[in-house]
Amino acid sequence: EADYLALAQHFDVVVVENIPKFRSLEAADTLRRFVKLLDVLYDRKVRLVLSAEASLDDLFADIRSDIKSGGNLGDLAWRTALYSADGSAGMSPAAASTLMEAVRATERAESRLREMRTERYWKRCLETKGQASED
Repeated sequence: EADYLALAQHFDVVVVENIPKFRSLEAADTLRRFVKLLDVLYDRKVRLVLSAEASLDDLFADIRSDIKSGGNLGDLAWRTALYSADGSAGMSPAAASTLMEAVRATERAESRLREMRTERYWKRCLETKGQASED
């Protein structure tokens, strides 16, 4: 997160190229880092220009589908053990929570990306940066 904060502090516009399509739960770590970047840039009113492998409508669709389908219980237990912070497997609250966090992260990321591409957001960024430089 410190790297993202440094970017937001030093740049008014950040350009990111080649964002991959998030295809499965195995991309959860990449997804978490991407969402953290979006959160930092959004909260600090930094404009974002990006190119991605897929449209915004499709960028997170596969990972949501993968998580919601779950596969069989053995597959789900193995996968939640991989991505649970405490190493929990099966249907423990911590493991199930990890899956739900990934779904919420995709929803928040998509919402922020939609907002960040609006003219209103870009104007608000300029106004916020202008006020900060006057202080």
